Amino acid sequence: MQHNKKIIVSSADSKYFNLLMELINSIKDNNLMEEYDIGILDTGLTVKEIDNLKNIGAIIEKAKWDIQVPDYKVRGRNHLKTQFARAYIPDYFTGYKVYIWLDADTWINHKDTFLFFEQGCKKNKLCITPQTDRAYGKFAKIDWFMGFPRRIKTINYKNISKSISFKEGRKYAMYPTLNAGAFSINDNSEIWKCFQKNIILASKKGRIFGTDQVALALSVYKDNLPVEFLPAYTNWMCEFKMPLIESGKNIFVEPYFPYHPIGLMHLAGLDEIRKNRELLSDTKDLSGVNFKISLRYKNLIPD
Repeated sequence: MQHNKKIIVSSADSKYFNLLMELINSIKDNNLMEEYDIGILDTGLTVKEIDNLKNIGAIIEKAKWDIQVPDYKVRGRNHLKTQFARAYIPDYFTGYKVYIWLDADTWINHKDTFLFFEQGCKKNKLCITPQTDRAYGKFAKIDWFMGFPRRIKTINYKNISKSISFKEGRKYAMYPTLNAGAFSINDNSEIWKCFQKNIILASKKGRIFGTDQVALALSVYKDNLPVEFLPAYTNWMCEFKMPLIESGKNIFVEPYFPYHPIGLMHLAGLDEIRKNRELLSDTKDLSGVNFKISLRYKNLIPD
């Protein structure tokens, strides 16, 4: 049942349920449950897990294959439904003014920074974080031949070449990857229609995983969809660079001055950490003192 005009949407199967509950706990602990409804796309949750989510007020919808894809690409991989479903969020959860998508392996570290997603999309634009930052290092791999670059490889080049064409892949190879794990769009139907059009286009070739990011790239770089690019500290990719810890406030911050508080901690690519919340990582505080700390959200899931 809808209570608010804004909604945070995520998805999970049983494998990601613990991470999903940590995300929801971070939303709750930042006092956002009074402002946002929580929508969950079910890609393989148990009855007990669904009951747990309903008990905390989440709205559950069964994820569908929103577009037709060959069976051999998706057989037994229901979690891939959200590669498409995130482009159709208003069809699952109708009547909202603000939609924020968050992958289950994200959690809110700093409320005010996270709220940039809401503020950005209210300008009638797609609000998203490019996957680039001064701390992340190189974003392209270059194959050299006799001292000359023979081939330049980037995420956009790889995914767009496979999904669309090598010509399009080369054209957008050096543009920043747009991370589909966190974005916001208001109720502007034209933005959603553009996203959906490109999801359909990107699904015709190549693999399903990554289709969402191809569609977003085409929407922004080819179709000139209005966009608000957020800085990397709004959606921090921990696999690329460990953040620092501001120990006095017990929050993670970007690793270089001005050490801005990180909005979302994003654990994509960190498989062992996503499997084991007790696993510790090495980092430092702002004074240079070494720390071993978990990158998972602090609150445990319910029994």
